[in-house]
Amino acid sequence: MNRAARALGALLAGLLACQPAQVSPPATAPAPSAALAQIVAEVTAARPQAAVLPDVSLRVAQRQADSARALMARLDRLPTAGLSHEEELTLELLRWDARRRIDEPDVYWYSFPVVTAISPMRTVQVALAGLPLGTDTERKAYLTLLEQSGGVLDGIREKTAGQAERRIVVPREQIDLNLPYIRSFAEPAATHPFALTGRRLEQVPEGERAAFRARADRVIDSVIAPRALALARSVEELRAIAPAEVGLWQYPGGTEAYRILVRRETTLEVTPEQVHEIGLRAVAAINARMQQVRDSLGFMGTKAEFHEQLRRDRRFYVRTPDEVGQGLMQYIARIEPRMGESFAVRPKQPYGVRRLDPALEPSMTYGYYNWGTGKDSLGYYNFNGSDLDQRSMLMAGAIAYHELVPGHHFQINLARENEALPPFRRSAYYAGYNEGWGEYSSSVVAAEMGMYRDAYEVYGRLVFDMFFAVRLVVDTGMNHYHWSRQRAMDYMRENTLESDVQINSETMRYSTRSPAQALAYRMGRETMVSLRAKAEKALGPRFDLRKFHSAVLMSGALPLYLLERHIDWYIAHEQGN
Repeated sequence: MNRAARALGALLAGLLACQPAQVSPPATAPAPSAALAQIVAEVTAARPQAAVLPDVSLRVAQRQADSARALMARLDRLPTAGLSHEEELTLELLRWDARRRIDEPDVYWYSFPVVTAISPMRTVQVALAGLPLGTDTERKAYLTLLEQSGGVLDGIREKTAGQAERRIVVPREQIDLNLPYIRSFAEPAATHPFALTGRRLEQVPEGERAAFRARADRVIDSVIAPRALALARSVEELRAIAPAEVGLWQYPGGTEAYRILVRRETTLEVTPEQVHEIGLRAVAAINARMQQVRDSLGFMGTKAEFHEQLRRDRRFYVRTPDEVGQGLMQYIARIEPRMGESFAVRPKQPYGVRRLDPALEPSMTYGYYNWGTGKDSLGYYNFNGSDLDQRSMLMAGAIAYHELVPGHHFQINLARENEALPPFRRSAYYAGYNEGWGEYSSSVVAAEMGMYRDAYEVYGRLVFDMFFAVRLVVDTGMNHYHWSRQRAMDYMRENTLESDVQINSETMRYSTRSPAQALAYRMGRETMVSLRAKAEKALGPRFDLRKFHSAVLMSGALPLYLLERHIDWYIAHEQGN
């Protein structure tokens, strides 16, 4: 849901990649706190300051793993006796991200850079679009980066060829779906995705525009387009060996790779089998609760019939994007006066909603949250404003509370504004924590504050619950239990209110684009509910919900296993131990 934060989730990983393989220790070892601060400062200073193009080669993954091992060894030598609790969290976060890089070569072959949604060429487009063109130096930097982007296409082709040698080939259906995107980079300069438009060229002095564009066009035609054509041809050749089935289970080593990804994405020591069972239990429980709501409405038909009735009920639809925004914000206006009941601190950052870039809407089921930048001081939930005659507002409250208050906007900006945290912790993203907090906020906190005020609003929240619970079943089903995509689609169709278009997109996501990533949402929520119950039981009448929420939020995003340790510390602290 939170695309901007997700992009920053790789921040520390990127910093680790820039670490030298060996770092000489100082002549006199500093105290533990100072030694840790020195490591954090070095990691932060190693952050790339200029646009860096993605390199998808195994060589880079192995080099980053070697750097992470060197950093891990240094962290292991660091004494911990004098560290504060927050410093211990910082140390463990450095270790977690180092372990992630160390694991990367083991899962390297199981992601597919030819898939549009995760294509490195999307990163290239963002990098080029972000470069200024006002000075001669800036334009030279742009042309250099443009030329280097041809190497990204070569890297994708190299990885895809290596996958084919190992019998790890993107499913056949995905080849046809993603070839048009690859072929777009083989277009001539005039119609190329990197073509410099009139608005972009306005940054260039008028007398130099024609020459600059001509140089850029030559790079596109002579460097980029031929490489993209070679990549497209190599992908076309995969049709003969591409599997009809989906899921990591079918590839050599895929079962173990999926186990690693499940642990990585959930940030918990759990197995695919455990996640699948948790999902089945959650789906059954939500179905039972849905039945209770239907009974309360006096509906006598089946769940499928009720869902069809909801799809046809025009009171849940609006006509314009402005009405979508108004509908979302009415729920925020409802909860704002009550926030002090559950939270002792609040972020200063203002927020709002706005429509997504329409060009992105076909590829996104809902939308994403993005915090404010120097150009725009508001944190926005960017909602999907397309196909409004098919886009029910039944779940609008659930979405608003997940994305804004007390969900992503609230959590992310409390961390960003907390100057007591090291910079990398203020912008950290761990899907299990960040998305888990969004779901805990929307399903638990908002509900107990009475934000779902009639049976249909309650049912909309349950529909959202079901969406995330079903993911646990179908993601593990396709990647571990040999489910076909059709079986997964049928399961989603039976249990969710999603359209066939959305179900098609979502099952592609779980099986091919990003296996295990979608598990984080519900697993994070389950963890936070469990930790709250643990604190309530341990503290009894001393339990203070506002203090518990501060404990969860004020240390920034944490891997869920580390959040569990942190809440144990909080409980002991409250008990006076």
